[in-house]
Amino acid sequence: ICEVIYGIHIEGPFLNKEAGFHGAHNPKWIFDANTELIKKLLDAASGLIRIVTLAPEVDEEFRVTKMLAVNGIVVSAGHTDASLDVLNGAIDNGLTMFTHLGNGCPLNMDRHDNIIQRVLSLKDKLWKTFIADGWHIPDFALKNYLELAGSEKSIIVTDAMAAASADQGKYTLGEIELEVGSDGIVRRAGDPNFAGSSITMQKSRQILLDRVNLSIDAVNSMQYDNPRLALGISD
Repeated sequence: ICEVIYGIHIEGPFLNKEAGFHGAHNPKWIFDANTELIKKLLDAASGLIRIVTLAPEVDEEFRVTKMLAVNGIVVSAGHTDASLDVLNGAIDNGLTMFTHLGNGCPLNMDRHDNIIQRVLSLKDKLWKTFIADGWHIPDFALKNYLELAGSEKSIIVTDAMAAASADQGKYTLGEIELEVGSDGIVRRAGDPNFAGSSITMQKSRQILLDRVNLSIDAVNSMQYDNPRLALGISD
């Protein structure tokens, strides 16, 4: 399998279960971070886990963060409302990334002290990933984010699920029934909120070049070079 993919990114189950922050994740399967459960996941993956997304505020004394970092696994914050102090504490214990900034949070938040602003204030300490499908973040807002965050430590991700590049219709993700509309947006059936995306990396590339008006060098950095640097891939 390593000839096909470099590794696995686990998003959850150690997330913030408050409305808006848990996204499409079912709150009944969201838990406080614990080392026993993460060890079971690591063992089940036979060494293929490369990234784990968690909410630092549910990781008491950053135990899981430290455990993952010691084992060479990238720890990424996401679906979180961690305070600036908690984020800095997590960074001191091995946190190096933030998952799909601008998403995984409520529509309505404090206009100044919110998770997006906190992470952007730490732009030099964290790799920041963004979904560039034009829906999760409008093109003009993504341009603003990237100008502030800088392409040097930014990474483009798809957040794509089973319906990536597929036709309109219904699909499943675990126990969740998802629907891809005529607009290409993935939602839980009957729910207006997003639930992953159907974009491909090539389509994201065209959006970044044609609609966000980035240079090809910046796009190459965020789609190819930076992910390798963040994961420690030297070859």
